[in-house]
Amino acid sequence: MTGMQRTHETLQTASEHLSYELWMFNSLAQAMMSGVFGQSALNNAILESFTFHARALLDFLYAENSRPDDLIAEHYFDTPADWLAIRRDKSELLKGVHKRVGKEVAHLTYARLGVTAEEKQWQFAQIFNEINGVFKIFLANVGKEKLGPSWGSRETKS
Repeated sequence: MTGMQRTHETLQTASEHLSYELWMFNSLAQAMMSGVFGQSALNNAILESFTFHARALLDFLYAENSRPDDLIAEHYFDTPADWLAIRRDKSELLKGVHKRVGKEVAHLTYARLGVTAEEKQWQFAQIFNEINGVFKIFLANVGKEKLGPSWGSRETKS
């Protein structure tokens, strides 16, 4: 977390990247939920992309180890405590997403050897619902002057 203030213009511009992340996350979740890709390489690619977008959004919403140049939800509020007071606590499921993406998707690790077939399943519908629930809180409370134009035009919500 950083105490550096961002201008409304900077936040608006940055929010366009955030909008893209949320749009992709939602689009990929809907593709997964459709089941149209079955057990294919394309399905795996969609799942992997979904997990990366989920991790990026969680890093935005729950900036636990942010760097000074990371875009985080707290930047959109007058004081970081405002966001921290209204956002939901991170569920056990969401707490595991970051580690799983790192160990099971982004990096080749020996940790993969101990993951059972049942544990390899991603609860993508629940992850989708939980992240969107936190985003609804964010969007209901953020000053609209800090969001760019795509927040009114692109389908960013479930």
